Amino acid sequence: MVSSLKLSMAEDIIIPPYRLTNGISIYSVEEAIYLFYKNFKEYSTDFFEDKFINWVYNDLLNVEVANKLMDIKKQKSFYQKSIEFLTLNNFYSSEEIENISLELFNWEKRGQVERKKIKGDRFFKENMFEKAIESYKDAIDFDISNAILYNNVGICYIRLKNYDLALRYLQKAINIDTDNKDILFNIIELLIEKEDFEYAKEFIDSLNDNMLYSKYYYLGEIYFKQKEYTKAKVSYTKAYLFEKSNNIILKLATCYINLNLYDKAIKCLNIIEDSDIDILIAKSEIYEKINNIPMAIKCIERANFYNRDNYILWLKLARYYRQDYNILKAEGAIYKAYTLAPDNEEVLFEQSLIKKAQGKFKEYRSILSKILQKSSKNYKESLYNSNKQL
Repeated sequence: MVSSLKLSMAEDIIIPPYRLTNGISIYSVEEAIYLFYKNFKEYSTDFFEDKFINWVYNDLLNVEVANKLMDIKKQKSFYQKSIEFLTLNNFYSSEEIENISLELFNWEKRGQVERKKIKGDRFFKENMFEKAIESYKDAIDFDISNAILYNNVGICYIRLKNYDLALRYLQKAINIDTDNKDILFNIIELLIEKEDFEYAKEFIDSLNDNMLYSKYYYLGEIYFKQKEYTKAKVSYTKAYLFEKSNNIILKLATCYINLNLYDKAIKCLNIIEDSDIDILIAKSEIYEKINNIPMAIKCIERANFYNRDNYILWLKLARYYRQDYNILKAEGAIYKAYTLAPDNEEVLFEQSLIKKAQGKFKEYRSILSKILQKSSKNYKESLYNSNKQL
């Protein structure tokens, strides 16, 4: 075995340099191996590209090494590529290679985790929660102590309404990162959703003095779920002292409505500025509860001004118009909602009610039939997926 790689097949040839992505020029494979060993993170792609292989073949005239580089390029693992590249010759000793191997392995692991997490995040944003779970779990295979990955799997299961599995993954996450308040809040919200109030209170009691807003807010959520609206109002009011948020004002307004204190509910609503779409939707729903449909319509019309492509806004507008007996406007709004979300069951159901209000009973029954068929199909698919998970 030769002790080093030749610069070229003919020592007297003037060799054109190979220019790296950072602008540095190199003149030999030894130099490439040296740079990679010293900082493989910066040169993680430079020496595995066709351009570099072609330079070795055409300019260095080193067919043997070029062929080895072609084989190295085919390796899927960055770690394996790196080790084979560093051992192209005996430029570094076995001990030196061993010293860097763990760092190479960990670098590949971080890269795999990040790529799979990004993929999972993309699926999550597209509401493809089962595929997101697969990607996050693939990432966990590379990093079993990553709390964020367990948390993300838990959130996906919440969206799929599989609360038991969600809790299992969130508990794994908090056991790894006990000080992560976001994971802690996710657990509390899940337990409240599950109506496991006593267990939720155990986590709420663990909140420190820097989290008093969250402490009173979540206590308010528990009381509200238990329909103890007076206690909920008191807790929400305490939370508001620590953080002036529109969300708390809406919660207070809803408490007042359930306590039949409509004037106080309206005063709460008047505090909030009408600029946020989510707030406007929430306000419209409160106005609907107190049967003030004209004000509910105004809220959604204003929200619609900010976003014309949100089917939920058109759906709500259609329902409010129908409740206000303006069937012509209701028909126009539901047509827009249907254009944006033709398979949404709520849109189809509202469309059927509008047809009924118009006296078009044949179309009304036809749409209801379509909804029932769709619901039956979704139920069977959900049952199949649940069995697969078991």
